[in-house]
Amino acid sequence: MCGRFAFFQEIEPLIDDLGAVDLTDPHLRSRWNIPPTAPIHVVTESVDKESGEVVRALRAARWGLLPPFAKDASFSSRTFNARRETLGEKPSFRGSLGRYRAIVPMDGYYEWAHDEKGKRKQPYFIAPENGSPLFMAALVSWWKGPGGHEGPAASEDGTFLLSATIITREATGELAELHDRTPVMLRRDEVDSWLDTSMDDRHAAQEWILEDSHLLDDATLSVREVDPAVGKVGNDGPELLEGPQRLL
Repeated sequence: MCGRFAFFQEIEPLIDDLGAVDLTDPHLRSRWNIPPTAPIHVVTESVDKESGEVVRALRAARWGLLPPFAKDASFSSRTFNARRETLGEKPSFRGSLGRYRAIVPMDGYYEWAHDEKGKRKQPYFIAPENGSPLFMAALVSWWKGPGGHEGPAASEDGTFLLSATIITREATGELAELHDRTPVMLRRDEVDSWLDTSMDDRHAAQEWILEDSHLLDDATLSVREVDPAVGKVGNDGPELLEGPQRLL
């Protein structure tokens, strides 16, 4: 699964690489311990109603998708991840699959596993060995709810709130030793296809996301132990990526 991650890369190189415009809050920058329901960065594509042109944008979204039928924002605490195998079946996600696909850029994510003695859970940080960004397949939804929304994920007039879920798949190899699910990490050259607005049929999108040829090779990832302090949501900072202190 993906329940905590880090995003501390520079924005300019990211949007230059993706050809996106930056529509995020400038204060929403480097964070090393991002939990569900927090604002996160997402990249979306949409067709401008006036010009008819496709606009790719880096936006802020609440982590935890809010479908139109959600009664309140607390619903998002259950929808921060979505299984790729059932996207087209689940009412919470199928409406976004054909029209509101996205990617979540990040530097790496955390998983927890019991240590050798089995007495405590040790956090691990999973990230590309070469330091390049990860591009997680995601879905987004503009939720109206009660309106009057505030914060970086809200529309300018406060009418809507942008929310997102990160898609997961069954883990294999070394990643499966940490958790039975892992995020769907797309190769950089597959990002355009996933965001392409012309793929507007949810059945086609479901077939596309099930194809493993779009995935980043797990062999390009590093998995290392990090400071257990990351387990507390209030902790943040680059020191969380340091190895754990061990007593002799």
